[in-house]
Amino acid sequence: MKYRIDIGSPVDYEELVAYVIINGQQVALINQDKGSNAVMVELLDTHANGKGVEFDVLIEALQKAKKILLG
Repeated sequence: MKYRIDIGSPVDYEELVAYVIINGQQVALINQDKGSNAVMVELLDTHANGKGVEFDVLIEALQKAKKILLG
């Protein structure tokens, strides 16, 4: 698998968040602080190592993270 999803509870969010990690690099954070109908994604700096991420892998990972987060 090229990605993994970690669930966390950082202090600056009211609800749980999902971290999207692709090829060992954290690329996005998904939160549901505005409710399950307004899930937000924060794209993180994916250029730190000079590489982007594969589009289809990112979309698949984001969809899985949302599904896990909303349970």
